[in-house]
Amino acid sequence: MDARREQADLTHGVEAPRAARRFVARILTRWGASVEVVERARLLASELVSNAFMYGHGTIRIMIAHLDDAGRFRVEVCNTGDGYPSVRHPAADEVSGRGLQIVEELSGAWGSVTNDGETSVWFEMPANASV
Repeated sequence: MDARREQADLTHGVEAPRAARRFVARILTRWGASVEVVERARLLASELVSNAFMYGHGTIRIMIAHLDDAGRFRVEVCNTGDGYPSVRHPAADEVSGRGLQIVEELSGAWGSVTNDGETSVWFEMPANASV
């Protein structure tokens, strides 16, 4: 896996989740992540960017960083906004509100930081974990 950090700025709009999925797939494939991990990371990044679009404003920044020799990586999504992301437990008939539940279930770890008008939400995964 390449020891780099990559980032992209996404326009705040409905196309941002799609752009995030393409970005994540391109970088993780280049770094040698398994196909299953790339697909999982694309889904999780899309969830985080969708939240950034819905609850924040301004440019959405997505970053991917290689963390260690074991192949772990972190995907982080930052946007302007003072929100405090939290896992919701929507009723069965609600059509939204499950994004962070998905991130919690499918990532190795996740978290968020809100500071000075910017919210940053991240998840970590091994590059070749079984799905």
